[in-house]
Amino acid sequence: MRNLFVLLFLLSILQQNASGQKSFEIIASLGRTYTPSIAYQNCTGHIDPSFTPSISFLYHPHPSWGFEIAYSGSKPNSWLNDPNNNSVSTYTYSTINMQRLLAGINYSPRLKAIHPFIGCLIGFTHTVTTQTPMTASKTGFSWACQGGVAYYFSSVIGLRLDAAFISTPNISNNSAYFNVDKNGAGFPSFAVGDPSEANIVQWNISLGMIVRFMKTKK
Repeated sequence: MRNLFVLLFLLSILQQNASGQKSFEIIASLGRTYTPSIAYQNCTGHIDPSFTPSISFLYHPHPSWGFEIAYSGSKPNSWLNDPNNNSVSTYTYSTINMQRLLAGINYSPRLKAIHPFIGCLIGFTHTVTTQTPMTASKTGFSWACQGGVAYYFSSVIGLRLDAAFISTPNISNNSAYFNVDKNGAGFPSFAVGDPSEANIVQWNISLGMIVRFMKTKK
């Protein structure tokens, strides 16, 4: 991830003096988020696929690169699984409210109507258990690499197809992600073992509508 940040920064410096237009974009998207199974010490974490609406604000000081702030939210089901004890999934099953705020840099080559892009973003993910007698919350650092293509029907309206790899490191199985509060109350430790940590990796594929405002450089 660090090397990609450096590459994007160098590309932005090389093109600072090129002519072009400044622009500001608002992008409303709807996507689907997929989470591979999460390997803990004595159990496996599962987060169901979920629809994820998001809104992004993208400022282009130059047509080839820009700064993006993106907010998204989803409500997937999650649970822990121990093949030796079926009660684990019952105790830990919940619907979680997952909200994410990320910011970073995108780079795209200068083309007329079709704009492929790559980018890196960092921020945090906040998760709260819902629909349970005892709720808990967890806020953790997240980072993402994304790529896709934007197509502009005019100078104002466009579509963006985006695929993002999102990582939230060091999430414990003893957390709000799996209907377990930070003190472990209700946690079937006799079946799962001591709390352990793992990275949660997610893939999000989304399609969004772009509204663009442009200002010509002098």
